[in-house]
Amino acid sequence: MKRQIFFRLVVLAAFSFGIGQILFAQKAGINGRVTDSTGAVIVGANILVASEDTAVKRKVVSNQDGYYTVELLQQGKYQVSVEMQGFKPIVRSGIELDVHQVARMDFVMEVGEMTQTVEVTEDASPLNFETPEVKGTITRTSIEALPLQVSGSQRSAASFVTLLPGVNPGGTGNAFTATFNGGQLFSDEATIDGVSLQEGLLSQSGMVGIHLDYPVSPEAVGEVSVLTSNYDVSFGSSSAAIITASTKEGTNEFHGGAYEYHRNTSLNARQFGVAQRPKNLENDFGAFVGGPVKAPLLWSSRRKTYFFFHFEGYRSRGSTTKPILTVPTEKMRKGDFSEWPNPIFDPDTTRANPSFNPDQPTGSNNLPFLRDQFMGCDGKTPNVICPTDPRLANSLAPQWLKFVPLPNLPG
Repeated sequence: MKRQIFFRLVVLAAFSFGIGQILFAQKAGINGRVTDSTGAVIVGANILVASEDTAVKRKVVSNQDGYYTVELLQQGKYQVSVEMQGFKPIVRSGIELDVHQVARMDFVMEVGEMTQTVEVTEDASPLNFETPEVKGTITRTSIEALPLQVSGSQRSAASFVTLLPGVNPGGTGNAFTATFNGGQLFSDEATIDGVSLQEGLLSQSGMVGIHLDYPVSPEAVGEVSVLTSNYDVSFGSSSAAIITASTKEGTNEFHGGAYEYHRNTSLNARQFGVAQRPKNLENDFGAFVGGPVKAPLLWSSRRKTYFFFHFEGYRSRGSTTKPILTVPTEKMRKGDFSEWPNPIFDPDTTRANPSFNPDQPTGSNNLPFLRDQFMGCDGKTPNVICPTDPRLANSLAPQWLKFVPLPNLPG
C-alpha cells in the first residue's frame, strides 16, 4: 500500500511539473508569411519548426492569407522548413530565439521539383516587428564568457542586467540598487521560468528577490532579459521593468561540468589604514549535468524527456572588509571620560525642571528634566566618575570589559 501511495505521489509530482512548465513557460515564437516569386500568397504550405538542441518539432500550415504562427517555443536554436507541392522546399537553420522574442520569418518559394531544396543558414532578426515592447537580453554566450566576482555572497546571474541600456546601478555599482529607465528603486519585478519571485507578505520582488534572496547561479541560467517598456499586460505588477530568467534545459547530448571560485586572505591586498588583512575565505562551488532521459514511458518516437540538474554551495569565513570599531580606552575603563567631547550626566541626579514650560518647544533651554554632569571627586573635572563612587565598584561593566580589546589605533 505504501509503495502504491509513493508511486502515485511521484507521478503526480511529475505531472504537476510538466503542467507548470506549460502554463508558466516564458514563451518565444516564430511567425511570417509564405509567398511565391510573384508575391502571391501560398495557402496550405507545410511549415515545420524543429529544435536543433532537442528532438522537439512543431508543424503548422499557412492560412488563406499565407500567414503562419508557431507559439510557445522554448529559448534555443531552431530550424524552419517550408514545403509545398510544385515548389522547391526551403530550409533555414541557425535561428536562435531569446525569451519573449517573436521572430518574423518570411519565405519566398520558387517553382521547382520537391527534390530541389534551398538551404539558408541565418539567425532571426533582433528587431521586434510584432509588439511594441522594449527588451534587452544577456544571451547564454555572454553569461558563459563574462566572470562574476565572489564578494561576500553567492553569485547571481541577475548582476548581468547592469550591462543593458537604461539600467543604472547607482553610485555603488551594485546590481541590487539598480533602477530601470529612471524608475523608482525596487519597483521592478522578477520571474524565473515564468514564475514570479514576489515574496508574499514582504511585498518585494525584482532585484531584491532574484539578486539577493533567491540568487540564480550563472551556470544554471540560459538567458537573462529585461523588459523595460510597453510589455505585455500579464506583467501588471511592476511600474519599472520586468527581469526574466530562464534556466537551462537538457538537450539530445549529455553535458555537465563542475566549478569552484575561491577567495583567500593570502591573495588579497591589505586595505588602506589597516595593520593586517582581514580574514576572508570564500568558496562558491557547484556542479551541473543535463541530457536526455531515455527510459520507458519517458522516451519514444513521439515523446521526448530531458533533464537538467544543478547544485551550488557557498561557504564564507571572515569578511571582505575589516571595520574600525571604537572601544573604551584604559582611562575610560576606570571612569575617566575626560577625553569624551560631549558631557556625560549622572542618571541618579535626574529631577523635574521647575522652569519647564510645556507650552514652549522642548530644547536645550527648555528641558522637562535636569541632570548633573559627572565632575570627579573634586567637583571640577568634567566627565570623570569619582573612583570612590560605590556604583563604579559594584558595576558589572568590568566583567564585560575584560572581553573587549584595548584600542590599537589612535583617534
